Amino acid sequence: MAAVAALVCVLLVAVAPLQIGFVRADGGTAVTAAGAPFPKDPWSALHDRDAAPVEPTSAPVERVTQADLLAAAVPSLCGHPAGTLVDGMLPGMPEGDGVVWVFVDESGRIPAGRVAYGQIGQEPGVGAAVAVYCDKGGVGWPEAVVLYGPGPTYLGHVVLSDLAPGRQSVESLSISRGVVHVRFLDTYAPAEVGCCGRVDGTVELSLVDGELQVRNLELTAERPTAEQALGAAVAGDAPKLAELATPDAAGALLGLVQASSAAGGGPLAVGACTSPLAGAPEGTRATCTVTSADGATLVAHLHLARTGFAAWQVIGAVAPPAVAQPS
Repeated sequence: MAAVAALVCVLLVAVAPLQIGFVRADGGTAVTAAGAPFPKDPWSALHDRDAAPVEPTSAPVERVTQADLLAAAVPSLCGHPAGTLVDGMLPGMPEGDGVVWVFVDESGRIPAGRVAYGQIGQEPGVGAAVAVYCDKGGVGWPEAVVLYGPGPTYLGHVVLSDLAPGRQSVESLSISRGVVHVRFLDTYAPAEVGCCGRVDGTVELSLVDGELQVRNLELTAERPTAEQALGAAVAGDAPKLAELATPDAAGALLGLVQASSAAGGGPLAVGACTSPLAGAPEGTRATCTVTSADGATLVAHLHLARTGFAAWQVIGAVAPPAVAQPS
């Protein structure tokens, strides 16, 4: 009988493999060295490992590099034919005929303010906006901002003089949320004197269905500061005037307004703004007139300095020289 019982046990083991549980001596579930419970079937861990899906490796993001920009195709600028840059310069220019150039500094880098990297519109990858200088062999012409996608692929460009008359240079470029933000300095020629002044401009460039869109153009000259300062003086708003003018200029402007009022003068207005007049204080970048509302009477000259991007300050307010009346 003992022999028969042993044979039955062997057959049971052969046809019905047991699920082996791992337990501690105190009856609790045993764990691995890493702290995880042992599986009821030790082979299932190996099976699960082999069956686990392999995470796909994401493709690298395509991007424009500086090397791309210095060898990129450029459109026709400053009357020069379109072409492909070599080390940042358009080749084949006869000597004295001018240049088309992506500027690099002494270290061989495009300065940060003249290039920006980021996604442009809905274009895939990391693109770039770069300032391109050009001239015809004399003074600089208005600069252009050229947009590229990976490749590099030309996406479009804008010549800054197409936005406002004058001679513009790029102050800075940045890209956020697919939009290129441009800050530029505009040298213009007022008709009154045919000379120079300064206007700071900002504009946004974006791609919509592959087409370059220009929006939110803002130009800031000295005139708004002159008008605000005059308004504060007329209203007797000393704190506001102090924000817009130096102490000496604020006091002088208040005195001029009071004198005009005492003399029975009517409302005052800011007239023409031009390049600095002779005798203007050091640092003056523009002079605006203060006239009667109808412009018939010249009351004062306001001299202004440019203190930063789109920022001006009145630094002088003087009555015009008296004109001798004929006897």
